[in-house]
Formats: sequence, structure tokens, C-alpha cells
Amino acid sequence: MDRTLVNSLMDEASTGDGQAYAALASAVQDELFRFARAQGLEREAAADVTQEVLMRAYARRRAWKHGSDALAWLYGIALNVIRESKRKERRQKWSWTGWRAELESRTAGAQAEHRPDSEELAELMEAVSELPPRQREAIACRFLRRMSVRETAAVMGCAEGTVKSAVSAALERLRDKLQSTEASGRRRPNDG
Repeated sequence: MDRTLVNSLMDEASTGDGQAYAALASAVQDELFRFARAQGLEREAAADVTQEVLMRAYARRRAWKHGSDALAWLYGIALNVIRESKRKERRQKWSWTGWRAELESRTAGAQAEHRPDSEELAELMEAVSELPPRQREAIACRFLRRMSVRETAAVMGCAEGTVKSAVSAALERLRDKLQSTEASGRRRPNDG
């Protein structure tokens, strides 16, 4: 994704240029959809979030600060929409379909001996599902979307140190969970 182009389009759209906003929406909609899926949303919910983000961004376009990072701004709106959606539907179990699709697409090009199998992915997804929401968000931004700490902080609306702390705590929890799963006697794929 060409961030310079996205920023330029947002700058133009904020002055009322409807064509620039249409071009911006077209340029970022797939990225926003993948971001929503990486947050654990099903396809339909991710599509709804993407649409809502684009509508909110359009409504707030005149408040846009020229020269800012448009993609981080849009990711921030997306996280707010996702949080609102999850608050409304606390009873719904967090879906890992998006994570599975993202992880499988990232490992598809890897050599077979380094690609996690479905059992390993299931264990990882289960472990991540048990993380607190803030830690899940940090892990999704840093590792699935491959954002920098600064970008993740902008998206999550927090300090860079908070992101580092959340990622560190999440990785420690994941490591402990996966090691305890392995120690409990579950057969791991690489065990003979």
C-alpha cells in the first residue's frame, strides 16, 4: 500500500474533493477489510466494519489534519468500530476465522517443513483468543498487519510504550499457554 498516495488522497478529500475520497475508499477498502478480519471478525462483519469506517471517515474528513498518516487514522477508526461492535455483542464468541485465513496466507509460501499444520494453528488461535482484547489488538497489528510500534500506537490510540508492554505481555502469555499445552501431554506434530 502506497502510504504517500493514501495521505495525498485524504488531504484532497478533506477539502471536499469527492473524487479524491472515492479513490481513497477504493485504495484502502481491501486493507481495512483484511484488518477487520485480522481482528477476528467473520467476512460479513468485516465488510460491515469496512463500510462503517469509510462512512465515518467521510463524515469526519474536514477534521482531517493535513500531513498526518491517513492509514493509521483509518485503522484507529476501524478499531473503534470493532470495539463498539464487540461491546454490543459480548455474548458472541470471538471468531478466529480471520486469524486462520491471515496465518494460512502468510505461511502458504513457506517451505512445507516450516509451515504450521492445522493443529498448531488451532492451538495458537485458542491461545490468542484467551488474551485480553488490548493484547489481541496489539498482536494483530504488530504481527498480522506487520505494523511498526509507532503505527500500532497510532492505530490503538495509545503510547508506544503501551504497545510494547501489551505485545510483551501477550507473547509471554502465549508462550506459557503453548508450553503448558505441550507439557500436558498433547502430541505435537513434530514429536516422533
